[in-house]
Amino acid sequence: QPWAKYVTTGLPYVSLKLALSLDGRIATRSGQSKWVTGPDARAKVHLLRSRSDGVAVGVGTAVADDPRLTVRDTPGDQPVRIVFDTNLRIPLDSRLVRTAKEVPVIVLSGPDSPPDLEAQLVDAGVLVAHIPLSTEGRLDMVTALRFLAQRGVVSLLVEGGAELAGSFLAGRMADALHAFIAPILLGPRGRLGAVDWAGPDTPQQAPRIASPAWELVGEDAYVHGRIVHPD
Repeated sequence: QPWAKYVTTGLPYVSLKLALSLDGRIATRSGQSKWVTGPDARAKVHLLRSRSDGVAVGVGTAVADDPRLTVRDTPGDQPVRIVFDTNLRIPLDSRLVRTAKEVPVIVLSGPDSPPDLEAQLVDAGVLVAHIPLSTEGRLDMVTALRFLAQRGVVSLLVEGGAELAGSFLAGRMADALHAFIAPILLGPRGRLGAVDWAGPDTPQQAPRIASPAWELVGEDAYVHGRIVHPD
């Protein structure tokens, strides 16, 4: 499926990964998100990374969690690490930037990102790519995906956060979903849900997983499959 999409459209096959509570939250009211799911679920995520050409997060996740986005504790190649960062907010001392010369990092920024910050990122080994903005002022996703495909990213795993996942769903650019659901309740007050987007008007209009596969991964539920839209 990833290769078929790549050769017919020039775009990567996009898989969304979500780790959420029973009430659909990805962090506590104080912003703590480590760890919502258990070690078995996290090991499965590393397996998904090892099967992907690229793994992506939004800059909010890069700032809040300071992830490495590398494959650990499972065999496989390291995917290129990608940050959607319109205004170049990624910290220069983040683990992604500090390890950019060891495992490739691509930062997708807007056309007017600060040149001094860009120069420092490039010096650290980061590839900074300028992507035009959409009418909402966010990175144009189709252009971003086409750029990544041209860099050899056939399969892309999008790991967070809520705004980035919402952009992919709203634009109908997500092909598959991998959701890990922990048996905990985090409470909605003051925190975004797992996906930040306008959403459908009715349940019947909602995108859904076709023929979902359910399994237990440790104490967490794991559901995955291809995303389809009703129309």
